[in-house]
Amino acid sequence: MKKRLPLIICGILLLAGGLFFAVKAIMASYAPRGERTEALAPTAPPPPATARPVETPAPATAAPATATPEPTATPEPYVSPVDFEALWELNTDIYAWLEIEGTDISYPMLQSREDDAFYLDHNSDRQYSANGSIYSESAYNGTDMSDPVTILYGHHMKSGAMFGNLQMLFSDPAFFEEDHILRVYTPTATLEYGVFAAVPYPGEHILYYHDFNDEAVFEKFFADILKTRDLSARFNEEYAPEPGDKVLILSTCLIGYNKNRFLVMGTLLP
Repeated sequence: MKKRLPLIICGILLLAGGLFFAVKAIMASYAPRGERTEALAPTAPPPPATARPVETPAPATAAPATATPEPTATPEPYVSPVDFEALWELNTDIYAWLEIEGTDISYPMLQSREDDAFYLDHNSDRQYSANGSIYSESAYNGTDMSDPVTILYGHHMKSGAMFGNLQMLFSDPAFFEEDHILRVYTPTATLEYGVFAAVPYPGEHILYYHDFNDEAVFEKFFADILKTRDLSARFNEEYAPEPGDKVLILSTCLIGYNKNRFLVMGTLLP
């Protein structure tokens, strides 16, 4: 019996061990499968998608306020104080009108297209007249007053007609200092000339002997005029011309020696 006891004890121990593992295996079969702590935790939210920045629309830029332009004054069309339409019904050779303020000199300006000497002894009605007219020569001057130098001729009449009083007036120091303007009315403009010289001059034909389109000739001629030494000569260098200026010359016979001339010269004012 004593010999069997260790075997019985071993058997009991083996049986107990087997039973223990059997029970453990049965309990394990009832445990919830796949249950883990991390599995029961709240699911972490997925990483946020890269959000596109919300573009806040820029405030609408107001169009710059356009300043209301000042109404541009439309220049009034030029209306000549001379009724050229009526004059042309009498004679189409009339192209302008000369007036010297402060004097009685106020005459039409004429130019013959056929004979430059015609108005030497014809009036503006084309009738013979010893007084003649105030005229320019088509061989040397146009009728638009655009030449560097325009010369108007008129007789020195004892009656005072035409340029009869020209020398008496402009050789008078008091009269000359009053700054009388030579005014020319054309169909399209009023032109004013400031008088810079009133001088006696030899009887040569000025436009024939001087090409005033040449600036050197222009400059020298008028520089020489301003050097004239004569008791009747008068000057106002404020209006002295420079190359590029327009000059108007009134020419008549010199008192006491009608082969020479008395000239009144003006520069076109701006």
